[in-house]
Amino acid sequence: MNTIKLTAAVLSVFTLTIFTSCNVEPIDSDLLGNIINPASIAGTYRMTAFNTGIPTDLNNNGTTSTNQMLETSCFNNNFITINPNSTFTATSKGVDVSAAATLECYTDPDITGTWVLNGTVLTLEYVDATVQTFEMFSVSGNTLTYSVPLGEIVNITSTNTAIYINSSYNIIYTR
Repeated sequence: MNTIKLTAAVLSVFTLTIFTSCNVEPIDSDLLGNIINPASIAGTYRMTAFNTGIPTDLNNNGTTSTNQMLETSCFNNNFITINPNSTFTATSKGVDVSAAATLECYTDPDITGTWVLNGTVLTLEYVDATVQTFEMFSVSGNTLTYSVPLGEIVNITSTNTAIYINSSYNIIYTR
């Protein structure tokens, strides 16, 4: 009887050791089930939308849109290139309010830095005017989304004056 108890105890310890000692890495996937890993994220992404919480009419054609890219060409040809060696380069183009309260496009120097992927969150790190900056993007398939719950966007008043207003926005990049 003691031999059976001893055998059962040894077998239990052996089984427990086998099942708890396996090192299984979790697989991160997006909401669509696409596997997300550093190798799958590398590539060049083009800005495809700048969606705002408040519709704007930047081109003053009488039709508002929540996608500022439909209202101005200032955002055209914005790219983020994610390199396999954990570095990135990004262009920086957009729209500002001039001193004369009109719209003006700007092009800043390219941004370079490093990136880290944690689950479905891609964090870009770079230095902007001596300030260390972190921007977090949600990754889903071939899409990177940068979300700001409350930020500043450009708008045009009824008197055709360019102003800054507070709004949420999402910037979408697609590979």
